[in-house]
Amino acid sequence: MAKLIVSERLGQAWLMAARHLAGCKKRIDRNLILEISTPQKLAKDDLTIIQAVDVALRNERSDLSVETVASTIFPNGLARRFERPELYTNYLALLAKGKKRSSWGTYAQRMMSRSRTNSAGTINPLDDLIERLLQTHTGTKYQAAFEVSVSDPEADLAPPLEGHGHELPIFDPTRDAKALNVPCLSHLSFKITGGKLDLTAIYRSQWYCQRALGNLVGLSQLHSFVGRESKYECGTLTCIATHAYLDTETFGKVAVTKDLLASLPA
Repeated sequence: MAKLIVSERLGQAWLMAARHLAGCKKRIDRNLILEISTPQKLAKDDLTIIQAVDVALRNERSDLSVETVASTIFPNGLARRFERPELYTNYLALLAKGKKRSSWGTYAQRMMSRSRTNSAGTINPLDDLIERLLQTHTGTKYQAAFEVSVSDPEADLAPPLEGHGHELPIFDPTRDAKALNVPCLSHLSFKITGGKLDLTAIYRSQWYCQRALGNLVGLSQLHSFVGRESKYECGTLTCIATHAYLDTETFGKVAVTKDLLASLPA
């Protein structure tokens, strides 16, 4: 049965979900849904939660932080310095220099540059999405025709996915964008609801200690960017993890993780 957690802010949503997982068998649950009404607003409690998780991550993994996880979804620092299309050009150039050979890249990269199936150049699904949203201010008032797939069937269906299931992406950006190790984020769906822009993210698997809070921060930044560029006020951020796991080993051990969750502001 799906578990729905409703919150105004992302820090509190993550904490409630993590505490829920702590009480689940093997700390695993299916279809864990977070619905966050004001994801871009961070109160003092949210900043306290983010800082505490960041410290716990850095204590165990010097190469990992909430910010580094968030930046795989959206390069917020670059977005403060560059407008479209320079943002895309600079980000992809930096990634080309720093990307490890064994890496599949980042979600941001997949959103900004996808090869055409006939090898005739690339497309930018994220920018296509923004341009289509801009058209709704003067043209046809579509509400549910704005999808961004970050799964690539050719690259992602071949290897085993840690026993947590497989994805079958149906939205093809090379065909549909103008008309309408293995990544865990499966799909992004934008909707116009009551004049506001909502974002729904679907994960095939989400590790709550190592990745989930950074995921939420990155999604809120992407949400903000698309809303600003398409001239829409941001609405609700919904995050669905079809497989959610509280990976206590990331913070060292079960007791350390439970103590941390108990110490954070409810």
